[in-house]
Amino acid sequence: MNLRFGLLGPVELHRNGRPVPLGTPKQRALLTALLLEPNRVVSIDRLVTAVWDAEPPRFAVANVRTYVNRLRGTIGDGDRLTARQPGYVLAVRDGELDVTEFADALRQGRRSLSAGRPDAALRQLSTALTRWRGAPAEDVPRSAALGPRLDALTEQRCLALEALAEARLMLGEHADAVAELRETVAAHPTRERLWGALMLALYRTGDAAAALAAYGQARAFLAEELGVEPGPELAGLHRGILNRDPALRADPQAPAPAAVTAVIPAPGRLVGRERELKEVVAAIGAGPPRPVAVHGPAGVGKSALARHAVRTAAPGFPGGVHHVDLRALPRPGPYETLARLLGRLGLADDEIAADLDDALHQLRTATAARHALILLDNVTGEEQVRPLLSGCPDCRFVVTSRRMLAALDDVEHLPLAPLADDAAYDLLTRLCGRDRVDRAQAGRVARLCDNLPLALEIAGKRLAARREWTPEAFADMLAGEEHRLDLLTCGDLSVRAAIDLDYQALRRSGGTAGDGALALFHRLGERGLADCGPAAAAGLLGSDRRTASAALGRLADLRLMEPLAPGHYRMNGLTRLYAREIAPTT
Repeated sequence: MNLRFGLLGPVELHRNGRPVPLGTPKQRALLTALLLEPNRVVSIDRLVTAVWDAEPPRFAVANVRTYVNRLRGTIGDGDRLTARQPGYVLAVRDGELDVTEFADALRQGRRSLSAGRPDAALRQLSTALTRWRGAPAEDVPRSAALGPRLDALTEQRCLALEALAEARLMLGEHADAVAELRETVAAHPTRERLWGALMLALYRTGDAAAALAAYGQARAFLAEELGVEPGPELAGLHRGILNRDPALRADPQAPAPAAVTAVIPAPGRLVGRERELKEVVAAIGAGPPRPVAVHGPAGVGKSALARHAVRTAAPGFPGGVHHVDLRALPRPGPYETLARLLGRLGLADDEIAADLDDALHQLRTATAARHALILLDNVTGEEQVRPLLSGCPDCRFVVTSRRMLAALDDVEHLPLAPLADDAAYDLLTRLCGRDRVDRAQAGRVARLCDNLPLALEIAGKRLAARREWTPEAFADMLAGEEHRLDLLTCGDLSVRAAIDLDYQALRRSGGTAGDGALALFHRLGERGLADCGPAAAAGLLGSDRRTASAALGRLADLRLMEPLAPGHYRMNGLTRLYAREIAPTT
């Protein structure tokens, strides 16, 4: 049976070339949630939140099962949609989903662009954009669970449009670019890279007045809609046009100077981190060059801070900004990290050397004299990144990790702590509205979230989605420890899942200290204890103080406990609840 699924427009299914009716909006929402994670188990709880934006009905789980059974009949292939704990998985094969085809073509196009092959990039990016038929899943109600995932697809489409414009400019197709870009900036007027490409295309066609007028339009829109001035790249292009800068002349096969390559995901909301952002940006630009390593516990916002910092520092790096998320790698060792990075720099899979040393030589060659900035996100151990940090003198590196990567040489280590109370209040009000949150109730919610940005973001998004909940009522619900981790889950954001990564690292650690730390974590969870020192740990383990101190140190290394003073360690409240939750099953 030939199946085709589509999300890049109204949700659609074609069976043997014929469209198949998909039923009610809720059934289409269920299919959307499954297609956003093809070939992966989607829990029933997540399907419920995808289908019902407000309070789900009493029999929501039974209704989901009914929708699944109907969807099986609609698809017509009973083996495609199967139950697998704790939910369901939809099997999607190669060539059956427009989202996957778009992502593959976009990846190829951006690689070609980075490698200086704009003709190939133009073909690949044009192919990617032909997959779009409208807004993603535009006929499905935007629930709090589905909305951010669909918005991420829209963001990817904008990146494709920006890359397509850059390819046209590199090929000297300025007149064609003008026609496309006028329509594109009208649809996406907050994208400064698109405005910059339009200005450059107009200038290169000999219409400097129109290029300056486009800047005026961009500036007026940004001020009216966002309350901001154009960024440094767009403002710099404006100055260059005013001064008739020779660097702006048409030069086919050369990258457009209006846009700094920044191959990183768009960073999320950053609140209360002004001082830390300045520190990281200053460390990136300091001399002599040293890697910058940001470390902190789960959910503290390391990745968001690092992404904002490298974007801020991007104008100083003509070789571009590149991002590798090690958590997304199946085997995140040094070679896998290096191979992903070489792919970002334009090498095809079959062009990457199979040997680590040879691949390092390829990276040095690709970045020689280019002065690139590289973000290595979610590192778990020094061995994953040491060869890159020591072997690429023409690159600057920013690294994020849970624990401090103390074994690395000549690194600027920057710790990140939970938010201050005022910043936590500011984050909550930005998410759900200042008129809904008074400072006292925001303080209660923040304390129950341990002032962690991830937990606060989830809390704010849940309050924004559930308008019938008052912050006081939500704080009362969070105060019930048995439900707190469940409440701090929203779509693919989960405090429990973030802590679980550290716990799984603890289970894998092994050795005397690792085994002792695992046993101690379980004992603390069984008793619901947060504070512990060597004497108490020795009593819980039935061991000597030296063994107990080593176990506490391992828990601190993995950020499952924090040292408050000599001989005094503490779990934050959310980790304590996680420890209590997993203790009975260990």
